[in-house]
Amino acid sequence: MRKWIFLCAIAVAATSCDNRRFTIEGRVADAEGEVLYLESLAGQPAIIDSVELDKNGAFTFKQEAPQYPEFYQLRLNGAVVHFAVDSTETLNFTGSAKDFSRSYELTGSDECAKMRIVAEESARLKSRINELNQALASNSSQIEELRTQAVESLAEYKEKMLNLVLENPSSAAAYYIVFQEINGDKIFDPYDAGDRKLIAAVATGFNAIYPDSPRTKQLNDMTLAAIAAERAAQRELPEIEAETASILDIELYDLRGRKQTLSHLVAANKVVLLDFTAYQTDYSPVYNMKLAELYKKYRAKGLEIYQISLDAGEQSWKVAADNLPWVCVRDPQSLRSRNASMYNVTQLPTCFVIDKNDGIVKRIENPDEIEPAIRARL
Repeated sequence: MRKWIFLCAIAVAATSCDNRRFTIEGRVADAEGEVLYLESLAGQPAIIDSVELDKNGAFTFKQEAPQYPEFYQLRLNGAVVHFAVDSTETLNFTGSAKDFSRSYELTGSDECAKMRIVAEESARLKSRINELNQALASNSSQIEELRTQAVESLAEYKEKMLNLVLENPSSAAAYYIVFQEINGDKIFDPYDAGDRKLIAAVATGFNAIYPDSPRTKQLNDMTLAAIAAERAAQRELPEIEAETASILDIELYDLRGRKQTLSHLVAANKVVLLDFTAYQTDYSPVYNMKLAELYKKYRAKGLEIYQISLDAGEQSWKVAADNLPWVCVRDPQSLRSRNASMYNVTQLPTCFVIDKNDGIVKRIENPDEIEPAIRARL
């Protein structure tokens, strides 16, 4: 008899382990007849359950609990609310169809509360960036003020997110922070040395707690790929030092999406300064002020500047480069840039003086050498 009871206990325990489930339930006001979807975010959003809401708006979704922290969303008429599940838990949702993704309460999980903070901060930053982009498109007189606000907002956002990550790098909220985007661009880019510190912290945290999770592998692969690309970009290549070297042509796009070709610029001007730089560096403001003085002084004599940004973040580049009067383009490969490799760029800034008739006549890594080299050719 005892043996039978013992075997039953094992069977019950095994059954309960195989049926770990989580529940999300609640009510959506003013949504009668609307369909509420529960979707998995393991890859592309995938519907895993749905319900047509009645007058009361009550719903209950029950699903198998994931083995590792996983992400889901509630979707109603295109509006979504993200949440994470890392155990057999019950989440309670209260909201309204009128403002589904903003005015809601989701209780039962500290991680979900932190994710909401992240989502709200990301939305606030996106609003700033979009406001600036609209001003740029309309040539508003507020561009400078908005640019300053956008730069400050981005810095504040990153500091807040770093503090949240450091509270618990292995949390679902920390992972959620890594993959936040604005208009399709990741806010934290693994090819940016500063951003990579945050991403690496999350990768280390997940590796310690969830070593077999696919999310851990994704974070590790992302970090290692960026490090490998950085090392590859620093490999020694044949130096472009010789006088009158032929130029290696470059085609990249400017802030307005127009293709800018280096050879065309060289053909149309006496001297072109080909400049590799990054705006998200300490030297950049002073360096660009120096270039602005030179450009103002020598533009009428035949000088043009073809400046290539190797910044990882497109939004940051747009914010910083819009007020510059010369040709500003960005290499989306950032530290993996083949263009920078072709010119053996191993430090920033590095520039090349190109004479229309003689090709590359000077490689410069010391900004104080730029003006004499330009003046000698004009």
